[in-house]
Amino acid sequence: MGLTILKKKSGYALGLLLIIIGIITLLIVLWKLYNVGAFASLAAFSEKLLEKEFTVLGIGLKLIHYTLLGVVLLVVGGVILIARRERVRVAEEVSVLLECPQCKNHWQEPLSRTHLESMGYPKVRTLSRRKCPKCAKFIRPKIVTTEGGKV
Repeated sequence: MGLTILKKKSGYALGLLLIIIGIITLLIVLWKLYNVGAFASLAAFSEKLLEKEFTVLGIGLKLIHYTLLGVVLLVVGGVILIARRERVRVAEEVSVLLECPQCKNHWQEPLSRTHLESMGYPKVRTLSRRKCPKCAKFIRPKIVTTEGGKV
């Protein structure tokens, strides 16, 4: 997999703004329903939601329309937030085949290319101490091969 970070592209603020407006819209609808006593029963709730009209900035709509608007803004804002981010690889990974000097067992481990270069690979062909998955001894495994790119 490698080390990755999430980079936010332009438009991320728009997604956040739409989500905030959607939440505020739904909270206003709930507040208006609470003020008219619509939470007494399910029949009263659905009646007030479908028939109660509310005016915002000169636009008079029923509460169900404001509810749908709030839900649509939440969904569109969430889609924008998800779509406007990008995974950026910070360190490239290389699959390394290791060998235990005790039991000659082979296993693969992912290591970053920069880690291999910093330890002196290909001159130095042993890694720091780790536990062999087969014999369970702490050993300094030997690097047999690397896959996934030249080091």
